[in-house]
Amino acid sequence: MRTVLLSTTFALSLSGAAYAQAAAGTEVELAELSVTGQGTARTLGGALYGPGGASGAVPGYVASRSTVGTKTDTPILETAQSISVIGRKQIEDQNALTINQALRFTPSVTTEQRGGAGSTRLEQFYIRGFTAPLFLDGLPLPGNRDAFPTVDPYRLERVDVIKGPASVLYGQSGPGGIVNLVSKVPQFVRHGEIFVQGGGFNEVRGGFDVGGPVAAEAGPLADQFAYRLVGLGWKGDGPAVTTQVERFFINPSVTWRPSTDTQLTVIGNYQRDPFSGFYGGFPAVGTVFARNFGNGITGRLPVDFYDGDRNFERSDRTQASISYLFDHRFNENLRFHSAGRYLRSEGDYRSVYSAFADRNGPFASGPLIPRARIATQVGIDAYTMDNNVVANFDTGMFGHTVLVGVDHRTFETRSLTSEFPSAPDLNVLAPNYTMNIPTPPFVSDARISSTQTGVYFQDQVKFDRLLLTLGGRYDVARQSGPTRSLTTGVVANQDVPSDAFTGRASLLYLFDNGLAPYVSYSEAFEPITSGRIFDTTFGTAGRIPDPVTSNQYEAGIKYQPPGTDILLTAAAFDIRRQNATNADPANPGFVVQTGEVGVQGIEFEARANITENLNLIGGFSLIDIRTTRDIGTTRNDLTGQQVPLLGRRPYLVPDSTASLFVDYRFSEGPLLGLGIGGGVRYLGPSWGDLANTFKVPESVLVDAVLSYDLKYLDATLQGFQFQLNAQNLLDERYVTGCFGYQGCYYGLPRTVYATLRYRW
Repeated sequence: MRTVLLSTTFALSLSGAAYAQAAAGTEVELAELSVTGQGTARTLGGALYGPGGASGAVPGYVASRSTVGTKTDTPILETAQSISVIGRKQIEDQNALTINQALRFTPSVTTEQRGGAGSTRLEQFYIRGFTAPLFLDGLPLPGNRDAFPTVDPYRLERVDVIKGPASVLYGQSGPGGIVNLVSKVPQFVRHGEIFVQGGGFNEVRGGFDVGGPVAAEAGPLADQFAYRLVGLGWKGDGPAVTTQVERFFINPSVTWRPSTDTQLTVIGNYQRDPFSGFYGGFPAVGTVFARNFGNGITGRLPVDFYDGDRNFERSDRTQASISYLFDHRFNENLRFHSAGRYLRSEGDYRSVYSAFADRNGPFASGPLIPRARIATQVGIDAYTMDNNVVANFDTGMFGHTVLVGVDHRTFETRSLTSEFPSAPDLNVLAPNYTMNIPTPPFVSDARISSTQTGVYFQDQVKFDRLLLTLGGRYDVARQSGPTRSLTTGVVANQDVPSDAFTGRASLLYLFDNGLAPYVSYSEAFEPITSGRIFDTTFGTAGRIPDPVTSNQYEAGIKYQPPGTDILLTAAAFDIRRQNATNADPANPGFVVQTGEVGVQGIEFEARANITENLNLIGGFSLIDIRTTRDIGTTRNDLTGQQVPLLGRRPYLVPDSTASLFVDYRFSEGPLLGLGIGGGVRYLGPSWGDLANTFKVPESVLVDAVLSYDLKYLDATLQGFQFQLNAQNLLDERYVTGCFGYQGCYYGLPRTVYATLRYRW
């Protein structure tokens, strides 16, 4: 007999108690061990969802594989497009409470420019200067301000970001890229965790994450099933006075693995957000610029200022979903993947906010802020599905990984919406947040269905160390449905079909020393759902505009020294977003597609598990974005004149960002068990309005983390860890962005959270 130490890589081929022992790293005595082919390291669970897998847990701060760039299990080093992966450890070390916060240290991604920094209401961010959609487990989430289905980071194993157009795999999306959130799924290893947290704005949070294989006494099929149950509760004040944040969710999942080649995971989720901070923005005069408030008071609004009314404010959201992930491997060279989800989200929204009025413009003064109000009720039903087949084969000297798939989405939305009537002014010097402000009546009822079906193809061709990737996709999309005026009864029916072909091509060479230079070209499209093009061929109604299209040329180099957990990426890119609409000067009531925005930029990212004790991430980006073709104009609020958009730069997009985060754990000496870390975030200046009359200044923020493994204090505290996080440690007062003189947003002041976690 011989003794063999089995790792979790091989544990997937075991069953029952033997599997559990192997997963724990214990020694198992076997009379004979036979391993053929590539072993169970190539099983679906191990390769895709297990530790280090393309959709699994990230070791430290460095992921080596991802599916986000190709929908196949591909090394990031061999993917010819810029990809960033935020793993569970980074999320926990930085205490990221929202997706926005999890993305803070990602180059070319800017977060929290708009909408109540620190709130849980929306996930709004920019990638390479453009808004980007969210996906969950490869399936799109519907975007809607008032019923937006947010995802708490505690539900996630990792966050994968692909930068640049990605329609060839994901359908309609913008030019900046996409963010794919990856759910925690069951593991065939017993585990558990509970945590409690306090701090911030008088907040208390707590959660649990437990799971593992089903108990052996459950029956003969027990070793085929694993479960996971994740839950969280969160309650406290919001980042602005009188506001609140409250959330709770329960996220159960179960995996059935009848063999090493077949796996089905079903994930449920129910989440309530009765309160989610606020969505208010404040005038630039009083935030970016000093304001004369009267009574001899000159200065800026406090960072916790609130422009609403607590008796009126409402953002009550409920969401529930059921989804599945199915994988089957027919043999070593052929795999099938299917994923689907049904999601229901309901939102009841009311808000009083600073009005878009001249009194809030560049010459504002005095203590009164004019306001407006709005009310909506929104319900969303989202059906999404993606099916694909991956085949590996050779043709002569060329190796192929071919992907063929079809996906579909249907988003059905019902929106009851009010107008935007005025609300009573707010006196900044003596704010009254309990006025009796009536809710405006609903004036429209829209029932819109948005569908998209896409067929896609991709071939990753490998010749020695040269990798060529070619992909194409054809989409058919449609937005249709009635909008009824509740005041006149008039019904306007919308029926806007669109179709688009998008492609991608890339070339990468992988050197023996870990260098991988590459070039790539990719495309994206976005349907236009309003406006008509004057065309007599289509009669007096004109024709539907073509979709907005985007393309990107990217050249870069990746470097992963062999045998290390270090990944460096540098990229230069040129993006063009075309076919935006402007009013037709020759044909009133129609539009022309003359708008184009161009972006040129460079970015660098470093991720490294330098030693078992030292991890770091860092990067920077420089972006030059401007309107390169347009006949439209915008108002210059300083002069009151219309000025051309051509040559001007969009708001909310900083021209530069930089960040660095380091985490170190002591493994010996008197400080054994102590972890210290911290980060610096730099946000460059951005334009504050479309006319480019003022800029939002740059900001530098410092974060810090301190942790201690309590078992080194007392052996009976095995599994307990204490962590202290401080964000914006120096309490920098800064504005994250403005979209005009009437709407600017403060960043979060200093926040401190203490966390006690127990794992077993």
